[in-house]
Amino acid sequence: MDTSSRSEDDLTHQLAMIIRHNENLRRQERNGSPAHIISEFAQLLQFHIATYFDNELPGLPRATQRSGRPIKSICSRLKAKEGRIRGNLMGKRVDFSARTVITPDPNINIDQLGVPWSIALNLTYPETVTPYNIERLKELVENGPHPPPGKTGAKYIIRDDGQRLDLRYLKKSSDHHLELGYKVERHLNDGDFVLFNRQPSLHKMSIMGHRIKIMPYSTFRLNLSVTSPYNADFDGDEMNMHVPQSFETRAEVLELMMVPKCIVSPQSNRPVMGIVQDTLLGCRKITKRDTFIEKDVFMNILMWWEDFDGKVPAPAILKPRPLWTGKQVFNLIIPKQINLQRTSAWHSEAESGNITPGDTFVRIEKGELLAGTLCKKTLGTSTGSLIHVIWEEVGPDAARKFLGHTQWLVNYWLLQNAFSIGIGDTIADAATMEKINETISKAKNEVKDLISKAQSKQLEAEPGRTMMDSFENKVNQVLNRARDDAGSSAQKSLSESNNLKAMVTAGSKGSFINISQMTACVGQQNVEGKRIPYGFIDRTLPHFTKDDYGPESRGFVENSYLRGLTPQEFFFHAMGGREGLIDTAVKTSETGYIQRRLVKAMEDIMVKYDGTVRNSLGDVIQFLYGEDGMDAVWIESQKLDSLKMKKSEFEKTFSYELDDENWNPDYMLHEHVEDLKTIREFRNVFDAEVQKLETDRLQLGTEIAVTGDNSWPLPVNLKRLIWNAQKTFKIDFRRTSDMHPMEIVEAIDKLQERLKVVPGDDLLSVEAQKNATLFFSILLRSTFASKRVLDEYRLTREAFEWVIGEIESRFLQSLVAPGEMIGCVAAQSIGEPATQMTLNTFHYAGVSAKNVTLGVPRLREIINVAKRIKTPSLSVYLKSEANKTKERAKNVQCALEYTTLRSVTQATEVWYDPDPMSTIIEEDVDFVNSYYEMPDEEVNPDKISPWLLRIELNREMMVDKKLSMADIAEKINLEFDDDLTCIFNDDNAEKLILRIRIMNAEAPKGELVDESAEDDVFLKKIESNMLTEMALRGIPDINKVFIKHGKVNKFDPNEGFKAEQEWMLDTEGVNLLAVLCHDDVDARRTTSNHLIEILEILGIEAVRRSLLDELRVVISFDGSYVNYRHLAILCDTMTYRGHLMAITRHGINRNDPVP
Repeated sequence: MDTSSRSEDDLTHQLAMIIRHNENLRRQERNGSPAHIISEFAQLLQFHIATYFDNELPGLPRATQRSGRPIKSICSRLKAKEGRIRGNLMGKRVDFSARTVITPDPNINIDQLGVPWSIALNLTYPETVTPYNIERLKELVENGPHPPPGKTGAKYIIRDDGQRLDLRYLKKSSDHHLELGYKVERHLNDGDFVLFNRQPSLHKMSIMGHRIKIMPYSTFRLNLSVTSPYNADFDGDEMNMHVPQSFETRAEVLELMMVPKCIVSPQSNRPVMGIVQDTLLGCRKITKRDTFIEKDVFMNILMWWEDFDGKVPAPAILKPRPLWTGKQVFNLIIPKQINLQRTSAWHSEAESGNITPGDTFVRIEKGELLAGTLCKKTLGTSTGSLIHVIWEEVGPDAARKFLGHTQWLVNYWLLQNAFSIGIGDTIADAATMEKINETISKAKNEVKDLISKAQSKQLEAEPGRTMMDSFENKVNQVLNRARDDAGSSAQKSLSESNNLKAMVTAGSKGSFINISQMTACVGQQNVEGKRIPYGFIDRTLPHFTKDDYGPESRGFVENSYLRGLTPQEFFFHAMGGREGLIDTAVKTSETGYIQRRLVKAMEDIMVKYDGTVRNSLGDVIQFLYGEDGMDAVWIESQKLDSLKMKKSEFEKTFSYELDDENWNPDYMLHEHVEDLKTIREFRNVFDAEVQKLETDRLQLGTEIAVTGDNSWPLPVNLKRLIWNAQKTFKIDFRRTSDMHPMEIVEAIDKLQERLKVVPGDDLLSVEAQKNATLFFSILLRSTFASKRVLDEYRLTREAFEWVIGEIESRFLQSLVAPGEMIGCVAAQSIGEPATQMTLNTFHYAGVSAKNVTLGVPRLREIINVAKRIKTPSLSVYLKSEANKTKERAKNVQCALEYTTLRSVTQATEVWYDPDPMSTIIEEDVDFVNSYYEMPDEEVNPDKISPWLLRIELNREMMVDKKLSMADIAEKINLEFDDDLTCIFNDDNAEKLILRIRIMNAEAPKGELVDESAEDDVFLKKIESNMLTEMALRGIPDINKVFIKHGKVNKFDPNEGFKAEQEWMLDTEGVNLLAVLCHDDVDARRTTSNHLIEILEILGIEAVRRSLLDELRVVISFDGSYVNYRHLAILCDTMTYRGHLMAITRHGINRNDPVP
């Protein structure tokens, strides 16, 4: 385009068109043109006005520029992601940001960030001149925008009248004059706070605050431990840095967003950062029992330790030369007040006690690592790991220091004791290889047997499956078992010194499956959860014969990666791998949209100052956050001891033997014992204490923890507090405590009154307070029962008072802060694990024939409140009398399953058999004759049509469904009254035959011929109707019922929890109301996975609970855990208005403020 040509905005262009057509219309009206022409012009004007506002109207052509490009209307400027609202108002591009590639650097702290000089000398921070910094700022201004190497400078001076001076152009040094109140836009310096972010920002920890450290070269340097919350790796990821521009912003970054403050995440109340990669491997190697460190190396290690004060710890071995153990390195860096007990990941139940043969029991007391090898379980991101404990007990800064020190010290040691891995580590010895080959050939023979069985129809089909499905399922099971067996023999053969095994046991890289695929056998390749399908006619590849069902031709790779794959194996392997890639790509957009909808539905939900959880309209979503008012960050999993105890153990632990004359325990002072024996009031108090504990236990067992799970997420880790007190106050377990048991009971009672979540004395508040602290009070009472404090913990008065004070302060610390935007936190805590889910979780390769949608598709169904779900199903529990025997359960199964005549029919035929009283079919002669010798009722042979419908029934199905011939005949007679006559043979006959004929009304003999001609057509219609429409028994929509054997934990006051076996049913298809009406069905436990049905039948509270359970199933399917309170917020958002609100634009938008 040459410069002279003009170009208007689309809207101007469109306005011009409107004016032009307006003129045209006016001219036509003036000239008195015919009406149809005027209306066409008016129509055209209307078109341009409409497209000026919205150029994407359905059914209208697009208004275009001369070039043919559609015009950008007002509407399209506002809406969608790139529009004015979402693109420019709610989200903008920003200044003061930088982006470059990230690289690792284990020698900086986790809250530091290495920034290239080129970035630091370009971005600025406006610093106000004060008497304290004027000298420093003068120097920076002197350095100017291009400072000498190794120094930073400044770009601008802003005077107090708002005048900006650009230091690039200020030549005279008199212009550099600074006064108090001026602002200097200086370059970034070491220690400035910045925000660091990696997209996609899926949760709170995707943007965190760092301190910068200016470094050479052009990449951001990042500590390895901080990569997991960002989900970053160093294969070319880029990250963004933002520089805050005011003190307020810096304060927020420092107080709310700094990395150490984000170590523990509210999503699943555990740390999100831990030791990773080579450092983790080094930790495992350095803490092994046979690791000793020479003097020179240990001295160098000490130089990496920041807090080194010149005192070298005593070596573990003095002669012949001083040697330190690897565990002593950790004694330097674990904070002194830490106590911890844990088992290593590879700890076996057979090894018990504090010191185990495999050194798998980790014990840290007062910051000293006494025993155990450290691995991922202790140093990783699990609940109760060392990092978690340090963060909770000592604080975020201590955790930061620990992470830094561990890396520096261990990495230096690892440099001296190198580690590498080679091909040799993947090779098993000859005997093992032989065993592996044997396993695989055995499996192949098993498959051969299965094939020949299936071909000769001898294979027994599994319930609810066709024979082909059962065959595939069995083959898959055999081959997968072969891979696992081969893999486990390969793994067992690896020696302790094997480097691959070292990485797997440390938890830094690799898993059992990697070892078995490298060494033993790659295993079955699947596409869509089935073996490789036929791509050519009746075969997978032209390398094979047709109709080959063997393992090789359907994608079983029997070679290991070490031996190499054959061309066809390689092809199948590529097919399996390709599917995974496509899956990941599809999943990303899907879960991204789900997360956006979740955030939009819940972003305005926050904790108000009265403790309630409300949205922006002021609607109460929850009266207390998570029903206990706690912040998920401070919650840990704690065991409720009394729940699993037998009655005898319970008595022994909690109650005094006051009635025993000779009772004189060693854990109580003599005068206290006398008090207890003589003073009646005291005895009443302790009886009441034990009584309360018993009611607690009963309430837990029968109402709350019905499943028998005794670990619950609760604030304030009491066990650890007691241990800390025992160590701090040097409790001697042989000494008697100086406390009177009454003091303990009173102290605990008073403490419970002081632990307020809901303040206020009115009835409602008191009740709410009781509910909020119910769990914690039960834990408190059972942990600090007076006998346990004296006998088990032996706490002195001083120690006990410290513990009580500590509980109170930590309890208050655990309360959620008002103003916390928990809606966003909840949405992110659910959306983030969804991104990690696999999209189509293929159905269990188990025996269960029930298919359940899982993973992202199921999550989408739940959140959208889908009307038609893919796999509707009921879980039917039976009453206690019906669930003991399979026989009773089978009866219920038959009663529920919807059975049509078709499902029990083997074959149907239509015959012309003119004599109703006998037959031309030889097989049937006997039973027809015998039937008419003693007919059930008189039949007039003239009325009966000569056409015969003969149905042969399938005996196996009849027996399975518990139907008899008489039942079916009765059903037919009921359905068709006297229009049909039906005779049948005996239930034990060789073949089960039904003979059905049409009854005609009385008619003269001559006309019969015509009618019978139509009868055969009529009979055919009846046949198809009978097969599909006629229900023999069962409930409509319940297509299949599967019977299964399950374990249920039942609470018994004397025995604790006992696992009981019971039979239960799963259905395909749902009809909850009808199923609940059956006498043997336990209506209290039976549920449906169809939310809308539950809402209609059981109401809104039931659907809330069911929603919670369904979400839990989806999220915990791949082993993730999300804290209850986040799921609860989502469930309450969806149900608090009395109906199910879908998390879609249609559901959320109905949430308008009500007048």
